Amino acid sequence: MRHRAWLGILAASLIPFVLTLGNSMMVPVVPVMQSAFGVSRTAASLLITAYSVIAVVLMPVAGFVSDRVSRRRLAMAALALAAVGGGIAAVGASAAHSYAWVLAGRVVQGVGAAFSMPLALPLAGDLADPRGRGRAAGFTEVGNTVGKLVSPLLGALLATWAFFAPFWAVFALCGTLAAAIAWMIPGERHPAPRAKRPTGWRRAFREHASLLGATYLSGAVCMLCLFGGLVNLSEALADSAHVPEWQNGLLLSIPQAMLCLASLVMGLFADRWKAPVRAAIWLGLGWTAASFGAAGTFQHMTYQITAVSLGAFGIGTAVTAIDARLATALSRDVRGSLSSLYTSARFLGPTLGPPLASWLQRFGPGAPYMTLGAFALAAALTSGALLWRSARNHEPASSERQPAHT
Repeated sequence: MRHRAWLGILAASLIPFVLTLGNSMMVPVVPVMQSAFGVSRTAASLLITAYSVIAVVLMPVAGFVSDRVSRRRLAMAALALAAVGGGIAAVGASAAHSYAWVLAGRVVQGVGAAFSMPLALPLAGDLADPRGRGRAAGFTEVGNTVGKLVSPLLGALLATWAFFAPFWAVFALCGTLAAAIAWMIPGERHPAPRAKRPTGWRRAFREHASLLGATYLSGAVCMLCLFGGLVNLSEALADSAHVPEWQNGLLLSIPQAMLCLASLVMGLFADRWKAPVRAAIWLGLGWTAASFGAAGTFQHMTYQITAVSLGAFGIGTAVTAIDARLATALSRDVRGSLSSLYTSARFLGPTLGPPLASWLQRFGPGAPYMTLGAFALAAALTSGALLWRSARNHEPASSERQPAHT
């Protein structure tokens, strides 16, 4: 693959990395902001929830728009908007000392994130040649998982200097990446025929119905299990094992590191394992189901951490395989619309997973793991059936040969 194309794929992979940092860095700062602004815990948590809810709602719109305009220009504009949102929140926290300003900045940042996060996968698919498309899509997942790994540590480190420092970091990172995309991603050369676009996604949805159903379901359940499992493990470490906060964060980085490792391995070999990429989706979910089921039976924290980490490896395998499959199966003119629905479905995980895990704890310490494991098993069986149906029906894969529409 051309060196210039890989520069663009690197830039596309940095989009989820930067945006994941922009949200997850705020988690360690929530208690500090609660006391600094004199607001309730719910109001402080709203600074994170508002970002996620806006992203879930607007991501499908962003994907639809990206199939009709230059994805490169849309990414630059959306990241610039996210930078503006970070700047508003930073000024509100550091100068105005206003919770309303910070919340407004987070809303603006959420809109910018919603219009840029879904572009990573289609951009990588556009820039890669057909033989390297699965690997390119896998690298976008690596960027996402690495962001999840380092963001709590970076957020806590910045917060030791000032609680508003993460907001300034968002401003700097998003602004820098917007400028970098202008240089690293080549401009549009051969746009898809506009006359075919209004009906193209409907036809593609019918052609790939089984594949899309499997990937949307699997992506949502994977993130539900990841965030629900991490929250349950974190609370168990704090309440049962009485682990200090800083040690809690380090221990939680072990499952995140396993997630990164799985994404990296699957991303490197996605284009070499043609048929097994489909199998990796339901096998990863099955592995997660078994690992979380085991975690629900263990009382010792070492065994729980090990089981959740193994489950995270299964999640990383499944979601990276999904990225690779979507990038290779969907044609360029519908890749943004249909992959954005997958990205939006994944955001249901951090939105619903933590409260679900907290609610299930009333039924026993192992109840969250067992329930999440049951969800993963059901998703593995369902997605396996849908993917088998997809292979049997020979759903057409993307056969585009044109240069990227960016």
